[in-house]
Amino acid sequence: MKRKIFIQNTLIITLFLISFSSYAQTPRAYITNFNDSTISVIDLNKLEKIADIVTGKNPHGVDVSRDGKWIAVSNEGSNTISIIDAATNKVTKSISVGSHPHQLAFSIDGKNLFATLNADNALSIINTNGWKKDTTISVGRNPHIVLPSPDGKLVYITLEGDEKVVILNIATLKLTDEIPVFGWPRIPDIANDGKKLYLSLRWLNGALVIDTEKKQVINWIQLPQNEKFPSDGKASHGIKLSADGSFLFITSGIKNSVSIINTKTLLLTKEIMVGTDPNWIDFTNDGKYAVVSNTGTNNVSIIDLQKNEVVKTIPVGLAPKRLKVAMIKN
Repeated sequence: MKRKIFIQNTLIITLFLISFSSYAQTPRAYITNFNDSTISVIDLNKLEKIADIVTGKNPHGVDVSRDGKWIAVSNEGSNTISIIDAATNKVTKSISVGSHPHQLAFSIDGKNLFATLNADNALSIINTNGWKKDTTISVGRNPHIVLPSPDGKLVYITLEGDEKVVILNIATLKLTDEIPVFGWPRIPDIANDGKKLYLSLRWLNGALVIDTEKKQVINWIQLPQNEKFPSDGKASHGIKLSADGSFLFITSGIKNSVSIINTKTLLLTKEIMVGTDPNWIDFTNDGKYAVVSNTGTNNVSIIDLQKNEVVKTIPVGLAPKRLKVAMIKN
């Protein structure tokens, strides 16, 4: 009898371990190295680089599908998008698109991949079922970033040449509205309820606050300056809201820092020094770490979000730009 119970318990434990291993996931960061034509992969449990993946020329933007199976990378120098299998870190497909693809984003439902074509003044839409290019839509001059709304119905597209943000209805593929920002828009992020959009602006060390219902700028966040004038416009760049929307993290190229802003008061609560020319920032799902790409020092800074301090600096490739943090199935 005891032997039978022992065998049953052993089987239960074995099945549990098999089931656990099947669903175990690891947080990873994917960083585009613009001057290396690679992306670096960082294991955020071990806090170490585990791979460099060769892509097309001058990889610029990166995103990961919501199921964690696919990484998409836009290659500005070769006018392609690389699709990478997250399980093997191998490029499985290269898709030709228009001229100078910048940032890209998977739709909320995972059915489409959006990529801005900066030199073509257009947005390319790729069907993820078979990775076929469905259509290309004219959106305005020099589109830079594409950002889906939380409900998945809209995408916000920043236009460098027109100094505004345009809004695309995904169902109709028609532009429905625009938001003038009176400057060169850089990186947006949106609140969970979709009512506020935060946007970095060239030459502004800080960010704009936009009411998405009124379709207008309603406030701004100004960070501390220093004696260095950003002659090339590299003041603030990458921004990211905390999971609950209470804080906005803003990278500053003139301060080489990340500033944490209280979104209720719009006041600075903490400044964290990182590498030179910080470009992008993203968080782990559990809110444990922030990852910052430093273009000028060819590394990433890992910030402990409980301590709000850099706990590790990891070398990557040359001129790291965009990055994406995601949970990947083991």
